[in-house]
Amino acid sequence: METAQIKLELFRYIDKLNENKLVQLYDFLVQETDKQKKDFWLMLSEWDRNDIELGIQDLENGKKRDFFEYFEQI
Repeated sequence: METAQIKLELFRYIDKLNENKLVQLYDFLVQETDKQKKDFWLMLSEWDRNDIELGIQDLENGKKRDFFEYFEQI
């Protein structure tokens, strides 16, 4: 089954749901999406997570360099 057909079938299925079931499905999908986001972060090593967090702090503190200027100096 192609992606377009799957989407159409899902739409038809969702369209027939009563409000309670629709809310349950929505909650499930949001929960699964959140799990995937969290799982990605947890899959990183502690070193990688710390390094990313330090990079974010640097950006928030104004410590940043232009991408092209950086590579011109290398």
